[in-house]
Amino acid sequence: MNASHTVPLEQQVLALAALGTFLVWVFHLVRTQRLSLRDSLLWVVTTLVAALFALFPPVLFWVSSALGFKTPSNALFGGAVLYLTVNVLYNTVSGSVNAARLRRLTQECALLRAEVETLRSRGSGAGELPGSGRTPAMAMDANAATGKGRSA
Repeated sequence: MNASHTVPLEQQVLALAALGTFLVWVFHLVRTQRLSLRDSLLWVVTTLVAALFALFPPVLFWVSSALGFKTPSNALFGGAVLYLTVNVLYNTVSGSVNAARLRRLTQECALLRAEVETLRSRGSGAGELPGSGRTPAMAMDANAATGKGRSA
């Protein structure tokens, strides 16, 4: 091993301890259902890659050299910026999709409430939808089962 490709043992231990603590935290968030399993996968994989670099520093030197970086720290910084940019974009898209779903569900809920109120004010037979023999809740269950009324 080239002497210039070594990292002091104290730094390796500190990096591995920080990464191990982070990994335990991610697993705790998954276990308490504050982080989905799907979302945790990216965090776990990147933490394991960082642990690989901490355990085997020559790998980081080789990767940074292969990518044309002058120093491994520049490669780590560039990779971190790229990772965080992709993560922010993913979360922004996910938030937009969830906002659209929430808006659609809110609109459907408002329409169903208005329909229920209309039926109650008419005094129609025990809350059944006219001509269907089904209550609004039954109609909602049927739509949910068939996928109707849901945005993709």
